[in-house]
Amino acid sequence: MYRLCDRWLFTWLISQLPSLGIAAQKNDSTSPFAKLPNIFNISSGIQHGFIFAHSPLVENTKGANPTGIEVSFGWQRSDALTWNLCNCFPRKGLLIAYYDYDTKILGKGISAAYFLEPNYKLGKKNFFSIKGAAGFSYLTNPFDSMKNPTNQSYSAAVNGYLLIGIDLWFKLSDHWWLNGSVNYQHVSNGGLNQPNKGINWPTAGIAIGYQKNPRPYYSGIRSKERSWKGNPPRWDISIFGIAKKSSDEHGNRKRLPLLGFSIQGSKQVGRISILTLGAEIFNDEALRMQLKRDTIDASAIRAGVAFGHEFLLGKFLFSQRLGVYIFHQTPYYDRIYHRWGIHYIINRHWGVGFNLLAHRHVADFIDVRLSYSL
Repeated sequence: MYRLCDRWLFTWLISQLPSLGIAAQKNDSTSPFAKLPNIFNISSGIQHGFIFAHSPLVENTKGANPTGIEVSFGWQRSDALTWNLCNCFPRKGLLIAYYDYDTKILGKGISAAYFLEPNYKLGKKNFFSIKGAAGFSYLTNPFDSMKNPTNQSYSAAVNGYLLIGIDLWFKLSDHWWLNGSVNYQHVSNGGLNQPNKGINWPTAGIAIGYQKNPRPYYSGIRSKERSWKGNPPRWDISIFGIAKKSSDEHGNRKRLPLLGFSIQGSKQVGRISILTLGAEIFNDEALRMQLKRDTIDASAIRAGVAFGHEFLLGKFLFSQRLGVYIFHQTPYYDRIYHRWGIHYIINRHWGVGFNLLAHRHVADFIDVRLSYSL
């Protein structure tokens, strides 16, 4: 009986060798099927720049030169599976920054943000990357009618924070990297409080990065698989809204709703790239209050169409859209606007996220949205 079992076990092991070989190949770092753990890295550096006075109301901050200290904690992919997906090695993580804005009007601030940074190989020892980050900032000297009446940039201590930048990475050794970057940064509260012209400041900086457990980056030939071409267009409907703070004709501060609806069609044109075209309509009660205060007879409803692009990264969609109002009666805003958003795909039909609408360099509002894919 034992000999029979031994023979059966031996025969079974022999029969499994081909599949075991395939499994071994899939775990090989050179295999296009391989998915390896992220490389953890930490970097720290300094940034220096200038305040961009984008509105006459913030001319009093012109000439200030913010200086900041940044620390980032990153997790980077280096395997063949990632390379075949996006032709890059994306790095994601947490960015923490402290800034002195070089003027008493703006004070100081500390920001924490999630960042995404696709890295592209320029050579064996250098990379080029595009970085985007979104999070929150705590600022020390908001607008106050008595203590700080000249601060038209922000009126709340906690604000939204956005960053977009380009980086160059130079390998010094297996563990150490040198990083140079140019960034454009923005802080505002998305229209939740007024005044809210925002802080805009370009910076340039240098940092040093450390990897405790380095690993070679995949350098094989990229797969030509294009199954995404068969994906049909996606149709989404969304409802969105936020509560904005405004003052009535008597000076009383109130939270008033902004509610809207949108429909959008999208088509995947690459492994991580999607083109979009959509329309939206929304009613802004805070705008209605402002029109009433200024005795302007106009509608608080706005409607527009927007063309854009989405990065498809797992269950996240990072969107950028340029729109034009087709119905717009108020004198306060340009007819052209732009939107920036992050959306999380819950399942086949449902998704949630947030979106920033801005006119040139001035943020109008940040909305929270729920979407349904048809």
